[in-house]
Amino acid sequence: MGWLLVYRYRMREYAMGEVVSMVGAAGFRVVEAYYSIVYDLTLVDAEPEDYLRVSGCIDLVRLFAKRLSGLNALRLLAYPLVRLRPSLRQLIAVVGVKVGEPELEAVERWG
Repeated sequence: MGWLLVYRYRMREYAMGEVVSMVGAAGFRVVEAYYSIVYDLTLVDAEPEDYLRVSGCIDLVRLFAKRLSGLNALRLLAYPLVRLRPSLRQLIAVVGVKVGEPELEAVERWG
């Protein structure tokens, strides 16, 4: 009898301040931190060669007209919102420079 293995992925959501704090705690000096528009433009229903042509709202309109799908409609409707409010974007990008090693803390445990 075979075993059925079920793998579950784990997803976490962080705020910008939390990401910057974690990067700093890992020994990096944050040079730049911003909400990236990358996923809001590339996660669309398109042929592989069409992904390279998507760089803004006009391209999303063309893509939606070429390939009617729910995902393309959602991206087209959501794009103006994420442009007006960057914190609604799906990807936080942080650029940092390594300045030191994280400091270790001694933890006393009683067994």
